[in-house]
Amino acid sequence: MVWLAAICWDLWRPRNNICFEKKLVRSPTEIIFLASSFIIFCAELQGVEDRVALEAGGEALRGAAINLHPREAPSEDTGIVVLK
Repeated sequence: MVWLAAICWDLWRPRNNICFEKKLVRSPTEIIFLASSFIIFCAELQGVEDRVALEAGGEALRGAAINLHPREAPSEDTGIVVLK
């Protein structure tokens, strides 16, 4: 249940950046990459068994995001701010 809340938070932060700070996301895979990074980072707080499973899941999610992420931004996206 804690990880569901963490994933929801990772979706909510970019949403707030888009709504309130008018930042744009070039690709939805950026949000997936943020979530995978957060899962890997927080896996250290878990027991050994859960940590291994979470790290593997986070790496799999990260790998999928990297494979789906466009290699080059379209020319019309020049100058758009990317979420940190």
